[in-house]
Amino acid sequence: MEAKYNYYLIPGMGADRRIFENFNLQNGVIHYLEWTDHGDAKSLSEYALFIAQRIQTENNIIIGSSMGGMMAVELSRIIKPKLTVLVSAPTGVHQFPRLLKTVRRLRIHKAVKPHNIPKLYKLADTFMGFKNEQQRSMFYDMIEKLGPRFVHFSVGAVLEWTNKEDPFGEFIQIIGTKDILFDYRKMKSPFILEGGGHFSAFDRGEEVSKIINRYVQNKIEG
Repeated sequence: MEAKYNYYLIPGMGADRRIFENFNLQNGVIHYLEWTDHGDAKSLSEYALFIAQRIQTENNIIIGSSMGGMMAVELSRIIKPKLTVLVSAPTGVHQFPRLLKTVRRLRIHKAVKPHNIPKLYKLADTFMGFKNEQQRSMFYDMIEKLGPRFVHFSVGAVLEWTNKEDPFGEFIQIIGTKDILFDYRKMKSPFILEGGGHFSAFDRGEEVSKIINRYVQNKIEG
C-alpha cells in the first residue's frame, strides 16, 4: 500500500532522532528534522522559516518533542499540515512553568556565554525524568554532539518565545503526569501518559505512537 502521510519528527533541545527510536507510526513515510546550524536565525519563528525549506511534500504530519514541539507550532503556520502533534511540549508561553517565566524575566540566560553552556548540561538531570543510566547517557551524548553554540541559541530561543496562539489547524498534545517541566493541567484536553516524564517520546514511544495512529485514523481520515 502506498504511504499516505509524511511524518516529520522534531526532537527536543539537545536531542537527535534517537529520541524517536521506539516510535511505530502507520501508513506514512518518516522524515527526521534534526537540528542543524541555525544560520542567522535569532528566534524560533526565524529558525522555522529556515527548517521549512526542507519540507517539500504534501499530506504532512508534524510531531515535535519538547522544544521540537514549539518548533512544530511555528512550522504549522508555514506548511499547514494535516496534524500537529506536541509531545511533552506547550502550545505557547501561557503553558510555561513558573521557573522558565522567572528565568526569562530576569534574563539570566543573557549572562551565560556559549563556551560556558557545557557547565549547565547536568541541569537536565532535574527535569528530563531519566528512568535509567542508559537514557541519561544517550541524552548527554546527543547534546554533546550538537555543541554549545547551538544549545546556547536554543536556550535563548525557547526562553524568548512569545507565542500565545494554538498551532494552525488540527493539533493534539501528549503529556506525562510526571513531566517536571510542563504541567498537563495547564493544557486543554491533552492525551495523558500516566506516570510519564519529560523523556516520554523515548521511553513511552510505543504508547505515544498508538495515540497518534488512533487519532489519525479516527479524526484525520474520518
